[in-house]
Amino acid sequence: MNEKHIFVIGEQHAGRDIFNIARDLNVNQNSPAEDILKLIEAIQHKVGELDITEKDKKRIVNQIEGAKIELEDEKPDKKSIAESIKKTNEILKEAKTTGETLKDIGVLVAKAAAWLGTTAAKLGWMF
Repeated sequence: MNEKHIFVIGEQHAGRDIFNIARDLNVNQNSPAEDILKLIEAIQHKVGELDITEKDKKRIVNQIEGAKIELEDEKPDKKSIAESIKKTNEILKEAKTTGETLKDIGVLVAKAAAWLGTTAAKLGWMF
């Protein structure tokens, strides 16, 4: 499968810029899947910054990749995407994660929740 990056800044993938772009998106239930893909990519970059085990990072990436694949469909299954985000949040809780990076992820989860027609808390976000 050809991996297409949503964010390419020059020749670099700049994590901080990716977060800022995603954070500044105005997301609602009618937002295009491409915007949500940007949020999911930004979450993935932020997870890479967390001080958690590689195993937990891999488990989260597996969930995020599932959501990204779903978002490539013409009509993404929001229930499936919500489940991937919920499982990601469960892994983060198990890993006892804290800090600013986690707050950044929370902002992105809240935006994804708006698109999904729910709240971050209903997606398991309790940090």
